Amino acid sequence: MEKENLSELRLRVDAFFSTMQHKESCVKRYHQTWDCLQSFMDSQGISLYTRQVGDLFLDSLHKSKEYSELTHRQKERIRHVDVLSGVMETGQMPAPRYNRRQYLFTGVLGVPFNHFIDKQAGIKKRTSIIRYKERINNLYQFLLGEGKTVKELDTPLMIRYINLLNKAKSVSDRDNIMMSCRVFIRHLCEHGFLSDNRTEHWMSLMKTKYVYQKKIPSVYTQEEVGSMIKAIDRGHPQGKRDYAMVLLAARYGLRISDIIGMRFCNLDWEQNRIVIIQQKTGKKVTLPLMEEVGSAIIEYIKYSRPKVELPYVFITARAPYKELSSSGMGGAIADYFRLAGINLAGRKHGPHSLRHSLAGNLLKSNETLPVISEILGHANTDTTMAYLRIDINHLRQCALDVPFVPSSFYENLYE
Repeated sequence: MEKENLSELRLRVDAFFSTMQHKESCVKRYHQTWDCLQSFMDSQGISLYTRQVGDLFLDSLHKSKEYSELTHRQKERIRHVDVLSGVMETGQMPAPRYNRRQYLFTGVLGVPFNHFIDKQAGIKKRTSIIRYKERINNLYQFLLGEGKTVKELDTPLMIRYINLLNKAKSVSDRDNIMMSCRVFIRHLCEHGFLSDNRTEHWMSLMKTKYVYQKKIPSVYTQEEVGSMIKAIDRGHPQGKRDYAMVLLAARYGLRISDIIGMRFCNLDWEQNRIVIIQQKTGKKVTLPLMEEVGSAIIEYIKYSRPKVELPYVFITARAPYKELSSSGMGGAIADYFRLAGINLAGRKHGPHSLRHSLAGNLLKSNETLPVISEILGHANTDTTMAYLRIDINHLRQCALDVPFVPSSFYENLYE
């Protein structure tokens, strides 16, 4: 049986978090669970962690409840402990080992719910579909209990549903459910499922409570990105693959999900272009195939890609051959930054940092927001505006001059 000091094991898992760009709030919840686990081990006189110790800890918290009976926080603890066991035994971040609940939308009430899920299935990843099902099921169960159909959903009914969420859910869970329901309601309005299909009305009603302030993106200069790319060993088969993938991220700002999900049908060699449907937004993006990028992809396919019948351009370097994971590529990019001798202190260093860096360098070159928005595949320039936070010069241009105020204004102020 595998055994390890819990403190050392936590450091190993933290190393994965840093390459996978986990949110600080997410990592904090992991450590809260592990702190409780350490207290449990101390109280039982246990010095080394094993999977069995993790299971005993969970049993002490959940009292042998079925998974479907657990709260969201309790389900999270299972994942937090399972990650420790997986990293200890395999050296890799494990996939969730529990079975998710199946959500079924039946009858007349279920028709618009299934219509929404079917539409999302064509543009979203499987994990996103599961999340949508889980969250809109709350609204489905509410309407089922009220004996109402979607067509009968009106303002008073929606207010009752929101009040129910406010009482039954934490702020974060409530807002997550509300955000998915907003996407669902927008879909219903677009397809005329509601008696009142005014999207603006429903969006103003279904507001989230938490005001999320995005952090300043991590960026690298053109020189730093160039040094990182040069650090990739192109003489190695995996290096040829990583080189092509990094170029796609650095030259086009493609998200890692679109790179690892790229299929041969997305490469239009005759028209010399790349055509993809973005997994995050569902937006179609057409990009010119640069000679540098095209040559890197061809070199990988001809000389390094395993000869297996898979639709994905980029696959694992070792058997069993399959689609890549985002975490693996994130770790590789971090390693190449370090090999190039680039200081990573205070900056994230995963695939998305290359996307931010491209936007930042385009801003410094005085490229316009609509052009940057089109390159990055943003739905609108409002999303691109977030990148202005990394360009101080453009921020200074946004500052307004203080208007002249005559002295008579102050003289009459208190009269």
